[in-house]
Amino acid sequence: MIKIATLGPENSYSHILSQKISEDNNKIILCKTLNEVFEKVDNDKNIEGVVPIENLIHGSVRECLLGLLKYGVYITESYDFNIYHCLAAKGDKFNSIVSHPQALAQCSDFLKNFREQNLIETTSTSEAMNLAKKDSSLAAIGSIDSAKNEELKILYKNIGNNKHNITRFIRIKKNFENNDIKNEKTSLIILPKEDRPGLLFEILSIFKIKDINLTKIESIPTGEKIGEYLFYLEIEGSCNQLNLKQSFDFLSTLVDVKILGSYNVKKIDQ
Repeated sequence: MIKIATLGPENSYSHILSQKISEDNNKIILCKTLNEVFEKVDNDKNIEGVVPIENLIHGSVRECLLGLLKYGVYITESYDFNIYHCLAAKGDKFNSIVSHPQALAQCSDFLKNFREQNLIETTSTSEAMNLAKKDSSLAAIGSIDSAKNEELKILYKNIGNNKHNITRFIRIKKNFENNDIKNEKTSLIILPKEDRPGLLFEILSIFKIKDINLTKIESIPTGEKIGEYLFYLEIEGSCNQLNLKQSFDFLSTLVDVKILGSYNVKKIDQ
């Protein structure tokens, strides 16, 4: 039986999504960090991972991109998960609001109505809900499921700045899958062997020549040397298509290439 490793604690958005896509909720492993998720998947072929890779508002999750480079794991599926924040507490009277920094930022417009309350950062939205359960002076921002689990009163629903906030998650596994299924996206990481004029132009030109739609390119510091970057790319199509194979062969003569896998994007609602 395949187990799913994801970012905890219980009732985090990662956990909620994993429950929705898992055949057995008892097979979900809650991890403290994204790096721990990647390590578990890399070390055990019977464990797959679910990790956030991009948020509609805050962009890419750098730790996830670096994990894809560092570990021998590959993408098999992707999920667009709607994020609906709520404000919950034991009662109507509170003097501080707690949540994860990203959740606080995503609800900044709503929080203008609570200028007198202190804002306190936590490691996760579910931890914030747990703190609010223990302390009536605190209100928490997080998921409705988490608020209900802690038996808190939901004061306001869907309080995010963007009412259609989405986080994209990816499912990762140890083994690379190259099947005949027609997938809509392929991801890859490019690490230049040298820095010289015109290199980026040469990299991008092959996609035009082979009629491949490049939907995303992002440079990320490698963390090893100042001024050293890797490129994360998303393109339309499956890696078993001839034009994609030819483009990858060409790129390999210029740069180091890691094909992360081909996959479809599924929409999941809370």
